[in-house]
Amino acid sequence: MMRMMAMLALLCVALATMAEALPTVTAALPASAAAAPALRTLRDPFVRPAPPPPPPAAAPAEPAPEPPPLRLRAVILNGARSVANIDGDIVGAGDQARDYTVVRIDAHGVLVTRAGKQQLLTITERDKQ
Repeated sequence: MMRMMAMLALLCVALATMAEALPTVTAALPASAAAAPALRTLRDPFVRPAPPPPPPAAAPAEPAPEPPPLRLRAVILNGARSVANIDGDIVGAGDQARDYTVVRIDAHGVLVTRAGKQQLLTITERDKQ
């Protein structure tokens, strides 16, 4: 036990002399750097960070260009089950043809709507050829 106490005392003396020999951190730093840690605030790790700022408002997008007009090729009238050939697609009332919705099919032509605007498609002499 005496031996252990002596070794512990020797270790304390050695550590004390080594601590005196080491330069202090504040002596090695310039005066402005030694004062910097005092100005820095620490963040609480248990507080949620502030949300990022919202992205800047983008310029309003230009409206989409008008799609090419639909071409009615044929109509088959059969009451509520009438169908039409629009640009090669066979559609009935309520179906979609590109961005257009078919409203009705009758002897006058096909009524379609897109973005609240209605358009009546008819077969022209040029389309019959």
